[in-house]
This record gives sequence, structure tokens and C-alpha cells, in this order.
Amino acid sequence: MQSSGFLGPAFFLIQLKQVKTPTLAVRCMACSQGVLLALSNTAGVLAGVLCTVTTGYILQKGSWDDVFKVAVVLYIIGTLVWNFFSTREKILE
Repeated sequence: MQSSGFLGPAFFLIQLKQVKTPTLAVRCMACSQGVLLALSNTAGVLAGVLCTVTTGYILQKGSWDDVFKVAVVLYIIGTLVWNFFSTREKILE
């Protein structure tokens, strides 16, 4: 997703060199931002939809305790992934 989010806007910004009218330039700039925002919004909305559907499914078969257990597991997985891929390198001074 992130690669698409970067390459989509890059494509439209590269096109700016070839456009001849201000209208086309504005369209290219709008598309460059539109693609990035659309992809990031889609990822966020899909997470919300999937969580709602999953919670409903869990509640049909189990209880809220089961929902919270899934949340705990996801938090632990997120922590492990973060600690595995993160570095202690200082980015800003």
C-alpha cells in the first residue's frame, strides 16, 4: 500500500514537466494528492469495517471477553512487530 501511495503521486508530479496549460498542471497536482489521500483513507476505512464485522462475528459465537482477548493479541503482535523493526537511531536532533 505504501509503495502505491508514493508511486501514484510521483507519476502525476513527473507529468507536470510535460503539461502546457495551467489547468492540466492543477489537475496533475490534484491527482497526485488525491491518489495518496484515497489510498490512506481506504486503508483506514477497511480496518474499521473489518473490525466491526469481526466483532459482530465474535459476539455471535462468544462474548465481549473474546473480543477483548482478540484486541489484546493484536496489541501484543503490534508491539512485537514494532520492537522487531524499530531502531534506536536518532532521526532528529
